[in-house]
Amino acid sequence: MSKGENLNKDIDLKNYEDLSGVSLREMNFGLWLSENRQKFLKIFTVLLILLCVFFFVLSSYNLFIYFMSDDPNAQISAAVPTSPRQLTDDLRIAPLQVFVNGDKADLAVKIANPNDKFMATFKYCFTAAGNDLACGQEFILPAAEKYILALGQSAISSQNGANFSVSDIFWQRINAHQIPDWNAFFTERLNFSIGETAFSAGTKNQLSDKISLNHLSFAIQNQTAYSYYEVPLNILLFSGSELVGVNRYVLENFSAGARREVRMSWAGDLAGVNMTEIVPDLNIMDNQVYWKYQGGATN
Repeated sequence: MSKGENLNKDIDLKNYEDLSGVSLREMNFGLWLSENRQKFLKIFTVLLILLCVFFFVLSSYNLFIYFMSDDPNAQISAAVPTSPRQLTDDLRIAPLQVFVNGDKADLAVKIANPNDKFMATFKYCFTAAGNDLACGQEFILPAAEKYILALGQSAISSQNGANFSVSDIFWQRINAHQIPDWNAFFTERLNFSIGETAFSAGTKNQLSDKISLNHLSFAIQNQTAYSYYEVPLNILLFSGSELVGVNRYVLENFSAGARREVRMSWAGDLAGVNMTEIVPDLNIMDNQVYWKYQGGATN
């Protein structure tokens, strides 16, 4: 047989035996894999892209939820918390106190917010014999205590004759991105120096021996960099550790650095008072309280 005849002879691959041990099936698979290599690379690349898109969308969604829950303007109902980060403890409300003076009475309730990352706004109402005495809307800052007052109400014979209730509580989370240090934020805006406090009880009015007048004087200075349209002051009078009387005074147009001297008198028998607390009751989270004068921004 000539050399040319050997080249033209059909080769039966079934009879092919590779001394290296590679079978014909393995060779065919390798050839098919080599021919379709580009297709596999494209499919693998598309799968990686889809996987990246999935995780990007998932991460974006979680970030959106995170930042939305930190939005200081987003309020949530106390009864229906929407995520574990928004769970809050209930407001703590002390028993109502009634201070009767003649035909009038002053009402006071101490309320505490145990949540250090949430402030609350709520509606309140003092009632007696089924009638509303004084109702309104109030706030309480994070981890704060304050008194809700209703002054000069029609006489109530005893504490059992009046009630206090709150409703429509909305919680507002402090935005840690805008206010990273709440204590510093609080101090910068409520740094009021109060001194020269003098209280005297039961002074008789020259016009009538039947009227006892209490006198209170104090000085207050705004040591913050902020000016305010109004700064309400709750005045708490104690005999030892017992609250025996309350009043309220409002400073108007209290500019940064200003100092005011306050003198006030009111009727009542407050003999035995030995301690006076004057507490600013200012919602520093409300931009409307800041006095924007001379075209400057205060916040």
